[in-house]
Amino acid sequence: MASRDESLPPERPPLARVHIYGAGIAGLTAAHELAVRGFRVRVYEPAQECDETGKPEGQPEYLNEHFAVGGMARTQYVRAPKGSQGNFSSGDAAGTHARHRFFYWYPEDFVPTEKDPAFVMDDDERMGRFLAEGGYGLGKNVGVLQIRIPPSKDSSRDGPRSDNARGMRTYLTRESGPWKLDPARVVILKEDEAAWLAQLQGIPFTPLEDEEGLWLELVHFLPGEHGFRFFPSYYRHLFATMVETPLLDAQGQPTGRRVFDNLVPSSFYGIAAQGRRIRFLRRAPASRPVEMLQEVQDLLSAGYPPSDTLQFSLRIWRYMCTSPERRKAEYEGISWWEYLEGYEPKTGTRRYHYSEAFKRDMQFAPRVLAAFDGAWGDARTNGNTLAQLYLNNLLPLPKTDGTLNGPTTVAWLRPWRRYLEERLRVQFVPGALTRFALEDGRIVAWRADRPDVPEEWKDVEVQTGYTEDVPAEPVDYYLVATDAATAEQVTRDLPLQGVVEKLRGFTTRIPPNPRGPEQAQPRMKGVLPGQVPWDRFQTLTGIQFFFPTRARLAEGYLYFLDAPWGLSAINSQQYWATPPIFAQDGFASLLSVDIGNWYVREPGLDSPSESSRARMASEVWRQVKLATEQHGAPLPRAAEEGFSLPDPSWFHMDRCIRFEADAATGEERPIENLAPYLIPIVGDWERRPGAEPWDPEAPSSGSVTAAASQGDVWQATHGGYQVHWGRLVFAGTYLKTFTRMTTMESANESARHAVNAIIDHFLAFQYPAAPATRRAGTRETNTVPEYSGQGTLTGSPEFRMTPIGEYCRIWDPEKHELLELAPLRELDAKLFAAGLPHVWDVLQLEPLLPPLLSPLDPVRGAEALKSFLGRVRESMAAIPGLRWP
Repeated sequence: MASRDESLPPERPPLARVHIYGAGIAGLTAAHELAVRGFRVRVYEPAQECDETGKPEGQPEYLNEHFAVGGMARTQYVRAPKGSQGNFSSGDAAGTHARHRFFYWYPEDFVPTEKDPAFVMDDDERMGRFLAEGGYGLGKNVGVLQIRIPPSKDSSRDGPRSDNARGMRTYLTRESGPWKLDPARVVILKEDEAAWLAQLQGIPFTPLEDEEGLWLELVHFLPGEHGFRFFPSYYRHLFATMVETPLLDAQGQPTGRRVFDNLVPSSFYGIAAQGRRIRFLRRAPASRPVEMLQEVQDLLSAGYPPSDTLQFSLRIWRYMCTSPERRKAEYEGISWWEYLEGYEPKTGTRRYHYSEAFKRDMQFAPRVLAAFDGAWGDARTNGNTLAQLYLNNLLPLPKTDGTLNGPTTVAWLRPWRRYLEERLRVQFVPGALTRFALEDGRIVAWRADRPDVPEEWKDVEVQTGYTEDVPAEPVDYYLVATDAATAEQVTRDLPLQGVVEKLRGFTTRIPPNPRGPEQAQPRMKGVLPGQVPWDRFQTLTGIQFFFPTRARLAEGYLYFLDAPWGLSAINSQQYWATPPIFAQDGFASLLSVDIGNWYVREPGLDSPSESSRARMASEVWRQVKLATEQHGAPLPRAAEEGFSLPDPSWFHMDRCIRFEADAATGEERPIENLAPYLIPIVGDWERRPGAEPWDPEAPSSGSVTAAASQGDVWQATHGGYQVHWGRLVFAGTYLKTFTRMTTMESANESARHAVNAIIDHFLAFQYPAAPATRRAGTRETNTVPEYSGQGTLTGSPEFRMTPIGEYCRIWDPEKHELLELAPLRELDAKLFAAGLPHVWDVLQLEPLLPPLLSPLDPVRGAEALKSFLGRVRESMAAIPGLRWP
């Protein structure tokens, strides 16, 4: 063998193999960040979903080899037979009109050939009539044409029948044939696939007899979802990943576009509250006098006393002047509403008072936005989130509160998975993590093909070659990116250390009441999360309505503050690159509605927690119609003419909610939520599993060679996520993040923290000594374009480097609120460290703001801020020993 040329630079040592369990946003992000750094990555996921043609997502060769990525974010396609009246009014979701289905008989001895792939008699007009009545023309597809193969008691007939199905598809799609249909829209559905699809969607198929022929049926697949996708401007982690995900062409080459380009900003949002007209507000700051005047008028028409809006503005500004240290100590233990009231826990006093209308809206509004209300959500999480949303009114930002330009799987998840597989060589494997075990002090993962399959395999090494000469590679790290309930279940046999310790009981028990005597209690089976308002897990889910005509309630998102079920909605299709057409897609418009209040406690009102799917659809639509029609929009003559909104034909209820019929009454009700929503209840943050997040841009020693360990839990000296038993790491929204709120953004951020922990551990224990010129902590200049004057997507033009590449970028919202107020936050940090009151109280700033924030004052935005800061400097100059930071 020839010796290696010593003049060449040393080869890069092979990096570790990482197995990720869970292909939701956290798992995909971790796979992305690890793969681009040279780690070998395999992702396991057991979830199943169909695509827009009814085939298993991913088009695998065998049914048991497919799985769907994206977790709760993925599209849930709904089978809608062509010609059916829909399930909204009739409740019939299975009936296809006789014109759009028929059984095509052929003789048993027919054998398809290349010349005659299908048995078609010259005088048989059924095929032409069938396609014409379905709206098909030459080369034109309308919906999906499914070809089903009848079952056979004689296994020898399975092959010939499958051959005939393929021949029929060739006949209908080939360029030289009479129809030239789109091959992607003509699909063969085997009986095991039909049974799987029927079980997945709860919609029975027409049973087929054992006879020669093919069942042809025209159907549509409607894009349902867990809940609508909402991308606020502060989703910097998620946006950064989208920017780094190229869209590939049919040959697998980058097109020059990125997944980020599939985000479309929304210009307005509407609010319906307490019988007043719907107010449409701009997402971006007003730039013209007429827009500023309109905003003033909108505030005046809100129905609140001017003192309410003034005091609310004061509290927002005070919050943005508060240091993170004070927020942690004082605001995690009180609710957002208590913060707005100026509640003092030691004395029980409340400094500020609001009108009843404002009080109701402010306590209920967060539930509409994110499934928790102001009475129980901690003030720090609410405040941080609202501060970022408030910046939309002050700073021009791209993609302001955006949405996708198509169904989520098509516009985002499928291109992402394809890039990971084809360009980054990430392996995707169907499988479910079942448990972890310690064997001779070494952590070992066990997995199965599906969660309900009892047979398990150890996941400790991977055979990379086909001969014995190629040794198997050991799995160096396990990254658990499942939901919290699964993480708790699979770690049940491990010692109580690190994340594992706080996971025990985290999902299976309801925490104690922070405002009452109730102690922690076991979660009851058959009862949805959120039965008590202080439950850390609540139920938030969506329902979609599909209309045969074009119907839009508003441009942008619409929040129904007066809807008892806490509704918010968007007409998604208006942002799609290819708007739906009824004849082709089975619907012409879509209203996606999120239900934020599943336990309605007011007497005399129905509650989603006790409603069937049909009842839920009827009641949600009734509340939407009531809110819009009573406000005179979008039907301005509703009262005089008796106009009413057009009813939908189809609805889809999130499949994460499981229903079961009552044995006595036969009525169905929800019994299980497979995707409960974690909210930051007052005082519950410290019960979250895991360590505090770490920002690589924060000052540190730069060394990752030493370790701060407690038992079998390792953590780098600078902090960050933990590594358990030398190889186990966790990622997910239930862990601590800077984002704090349960969102796609926090899932992405958590995965970045987990990858940084693996990088640190790998450098400390596996990587050779780093050259002195590239020790951890070296910074390099960013090449990513700036984010509309706000720095890069993650807020800084610098990267933090290690010998194996850069750390994952982390963006702490509290460090990027409003640059002009940073000096006050820094001063408040010093005051807090010295045990002194809030900077506003020391400087007596509150009396300075009312003239600037009054709704009647034309001074707004940057001018108000400039005037305020000028007066702050004057106040500080009058106090001995204080100076502007």
